[in-house]
Amino acid sequence: MLSAGLVGRRIVLRYRRADGKLPPLSDVVGELASLTPTTAIVAGPNGLTTVDRAAIVAVRAVAPHRRQILELERIARRGWRAAEVVDLDGWLLHADHGWTGRANSVLPLVTPRRPLAELLAAAGRFYAERGLPVWVQLPLPARGLLDAELAGRCWSVQRPAVLLSAPISGSAEAWGGDEGVRLDPVASDAWLQGYHYRGGPLPEHAVRLLGRHDRVRFASLSRDGSVVGVARGAVDEAWLGVTAVEVAPAHRRSGVASTLMRALADWGRGQGASQCYLQVDADNSAALAFYQRLGFSAHHRYHYRAAPAES
Repeated sequence: MLSAGLVGRRIVLRYRRADGKLPPLSDVVGELASLTPTTAIVAGPNGLTTVDRAAIVAVRAVAPHRRQILELERIARRGWRAAEVVDLDGWLLHADHGWTGRANSVLPLVTPRRPLAELLAAAGRFYAERGLPVWVQLPLPARGLLDAELAGRCWSVQRPAVLLSAPISGSAEAWGGDEGVRLDPVASDAWLQGYHYRGGPLPEHAVRLLGRHDRVRFASLSRDGSVVGVARGAVDEAWLGVTAVEVAPAHRRSGVASTLMRALADWGRGQGASQCYLQVDADNSAALAFYQRLGFSAHHRYHYRAAPAES
């Protein structure tokens, strides 16, 4: 009912109050801050509530608040730093030679006061100057209204994805063994040869993007002298972001990915991270099932909207 996998997630917890108090049951809503064998501590709007685990009647995870969704998307962009970032009244315009949607799209963190048409026109000029299409990332349901507005303007959906999260403490111990993983602050040639974004080789601006971070590690696992798996980890605030996970086809389902995850989690914990996030394409059922087995759960979904082609 109540497990370590819920630490860091937003929950509703129902518990029995002390003898004689009315009503006999009470609810607390907030983030499960910590869990011990005897108590659960929930961080809610009125501060911390400590509940005796023996008094807990029911618990369920609830969707993150809109603010939490947007905050995690802000942090995720910090972990994947585009060469250019321009603030347009709270809309962050990212551009980096068109490599990846995250580094070449608008992230609407706030609801600006300017009319939508004016904002879209300004974003259009920004991307046109760089020879890029206009894409807007829409974390859902936090940006559901904007999504509907763009749908009404015939903007098309691109690359639906799921952002997954998990606490590091209490989960990472089950992520893999202690097989030797190399962690480098700079991507080596062997690491780069092991990573193929959407099947293609990496251009120089992609290599620069991957390394554009002050707390980053490139994890690689070798067997018989050859790199069989790679991953990248970056820490921002209390979050470890894992990206660029790839395992050589002949070594899949042999523990490579979980071993890489464990090594990055151990490093991230040493950097002060308590939570881990990663993004998975919504139609990648194998990856979603794998990360679910590691204790990850869906924090929220998102997709991009692309501006319609000019007629």
